[in-house]
Amino acid sequence: MIIGILGSGSWGSALSIVLSGKGHTVYLWSNDPLEAEKIAKTRRLAHKLPGVTVPPEVKVTSDWSCFMPGAELLVVAVPSKHIRSLARLLAGGLQGRPKLIVNATKGLEAGTLLTMSEVLEEEIAVHTPKADRGVLALSGPSHAEEVALLLPTAIVAAHADGALAAEAQEIFQTPRFRVYTNTDRKGVEIGAALKNVLAVAVGISDGLGFGDNARAALISRGLYELSLAGRGLGARPETFTGLSGLGDLVVTCTSRHSRNRKFGELIAQGYSPDDAEEEIGMVVEGRTTVQAVPALQQRIHAELPISNEVYAIVLEGKDPRHAVESLMLRELKSETWPGSSG
Repeated sequence: MIIGILGSGSWGSALSIVLSGKGHTVYLWSNDPLEAEKIAKTRRLAHKLPGVTVPPEVKVTSDWSCFMPGAELLVVAVPSKHIRSLARLLAGGLQGRPKLIVNATKGLEAGTLLTMSEVLEEEIAVHTPKADRGVLALSGPSHAEEVALLLPTAIVAAHADGALAAEAQEIFQTPRFRVYTNTDRKGVEIGAALKNVLAVAVGISDGLGFGDNARAALISRGLYELSLAGRGLGARPETFTGLSGLGDLVVTCTSRHSRNRKFGELIAQGYSPDDAEEEIGMVVEGRTTVQAVPALQQRIHAELPISNEVYAIVLEGKDPRHAVESLMLRELKSETWPGSSG
């Protein structure tokens, strides 16, 4: 199978290693010709995936015309803030050919509250009406640093059409990369997006030295927020107890690989958001997704208190210690899960 991976960052590169290992013909595309040339020559992403070698079988390019006409699968793995502009380019390049398109980007578009798969579908429908198979989401607790080293990972392929999800499952499944299917794509993508915001909160808490109790409270109440937001947007609540909900939330809030958690730690140490992201040297998706929080609360007619405080810290400059006080001194209430009778 010919596969094109759009995005040569850590996640796109990790997926190229997984897929090329199955014998697929894999093209790794970068929009930066200099970056593509460097990866092609060195076979490394020194800063993004230290110690990892991109296999020689992976064809690195900045010209997708060399694979687009024949590609049977396209994987989108670019930062969420670039997804719509890429979608427009992608739609023009499809030339009416219906391909299997997998979205591997996590986020919510601030203005529309669309998931990344929905953004892709919207642009493709406008420019390429014949490409009507839809977009499948690939998500779950899967730090690129570990996937690239072929450490055991479990992930979810999500689409309303279970047969389509199963098709992707077969393509990606390996002895070290286990793929489950889920027909609740909306829920899978909401969990994947909002857990990044919650990981920023955990990073802030850790950076302030608030300890394990605070971290556990943020993760458990964060899971409540994921489920609340998901139900409000039409997702199934049980999705958030799965890999793309609880699983992704735990790994992003606790891993040393988590950019979002590190971003929060740096904010707690006095870094500005710009300086914190520059220090990390890669895109921090939680910083982009948090912009959607006010509109999301308005849409679902409910408060997301942890996410709301992250918004106040990152976008309004609120003192992190004051934000913690705001959370602790909220109106007293019962611990209630969506759909429960409590």
